[in-house]
Amino acid sequence: MILAADIGSTWLKAAVFAPDGQRFPTAETVLKYRLRSAEQAEIDPLDLRRSFLDLIDQALRLAGCSRGDLKRVSITSQAQTFFLCDADDTPLTPMFSWTDARATAEADDLQGQLGSTFHQHTGFPEISPLSTLAKVRWLASHGDVDSEARIVQISSWLAMSLGAPHTTDTNLAAMSGLFSIPENKWWGAAFDTLDLTIQQAGAAVEPGVPLTTSTGRRPPGFSPDLEVILAANDHTAGAIACGCIPGSPVLTLGTAGVIYRHAGEKDGPFSPGGIWGPFPGHGYYELLFLPHACSALDWADKFLFGAVDSARFVETALADGIPQDAPFFHPSRWGSKDAWSSPATPAAMAYATLEGIAFAMHDLGGSTLVTDEGAITVLGGGGRLDAWVQLTAEAFGKTFIRSSRDGIDGAAILAGVPLDPAAEPAVTFLPDPARCELLKERFHRWQTTFTPTTAYV
Repeated sequence: MILAADIGSTWLKAAVFAPDGQRFPTAETVLKYRLRSAEQAEIDPLDLRRSFLDLIDQALRLAGCSRGDLKRVSITSQAQTFFLCDADDTPLTPMFSWTDARATAEADDLQGQLGSTFHQHTGFPEISPLSTLAKVRWLASHGDVDSEARIVQISSWLAMSLGAPHTTDTNLAAMSGLFSIPENKWWGAAFDTLDLTIQQAGAAVEPGVPLTTSTGRRPPGFSPDLEVILAANDHTAGAIACGCIPGSPVLTLGTAGVIYRHAGEKDGPFSPGGIWGPFPGHGYYELLFLPHACSALDWADKFLFGAVDSARFVETALADGIPQDAPFFHPSRWGSKDAWSSPATPAAMAYATLEGIAFAMHDLGGSTLVTDEGAITVLGGGGRLDAWVQLTAEAFGKTFIRSSRDGIDGAAILAGVPLDPAAEPAVTFLPDPARCELLKERFHRWQTTFTPTTAYV
């Protein structure tokens, strides 16, 4: 039996797979934060380890089996979430979520030192306060890093919790700001700026490479033959599950909005603002990122109606079709009534919210990544809201497909589970030409309403 887990920013999810590919029911639990605010987000590593082992046990119960039945555990996760520990795996710091933005000054300083080649080496256009690199510098400036400290990513920690050695997969490592994609190894220049050594980041392996577990570190009940698979970042795992190929990208409507494409065999960068990295097996991906998608929708729902009920919000917003006199909304301005171009009825402002998030995704360039015969696969919580997916398909002017696969399936595929993305039924959303024309006109007005300097932050 193989267990695959998806470690997201809100939920931890896992499911057991039989050797023939049968997937048993999914177990899930909320990711607990010890501190979460607009600027700071911390997780207790030991609490996370307990939650992860409990999640495994819950998934095993749903499958009617035990720890000893597992041959492999495969883990896909969010990127940039890490902490420091010592050689005995004792945490030296909290785990810092990728959403933690306290390292602004450090990111600016590092940009001056590494910025000229940062995109080429790491895949990121510039050094962000959200990056592992910037936050390690922040920790160093507060005296919390020494020569014995190890830099441990979230999926690496969970693998270590099962007895695997300190290791990161190259897909996830490339998103830390500490790894050189063209050199396929930890980037010495980045570590030099931190006065640290590459050994402190542990080993780096390709996604899907089995890691053995050791008896002295493996929790009770697991097989001595248990292997752990590091299964890339969660967007890559989702793309693998959907059979992502060049010309048919994946759009995720989650907390953030992400357009993910397989960019072919030539390395990047591919566009000035795109994130790029190695795609497991072969080639490279490009990722276009909108920080606030469903997070902006949830805020608007609370602001307009006092509580979050996404189904009610979408039904209210789209009850009267596409209102040509509705205001415009930009998700980067969420948190203030200034997110809308003008006041209106709650229903019209709700419509503008859905439309504005779709327009912001379109404005990233997503529709230009689809070939004439291609379609866009939609994932994420927002992807389960049919009317919003239909509106987004028409804003893009492209066919959308909702797959029943997810990141857990992608992690399972990387662990050797025989799943065929093409064999799974999907729901297709065909754009209506008349509505596409209405939205095309509103999109141009939306672009002129929000100046090019409107930041996607």
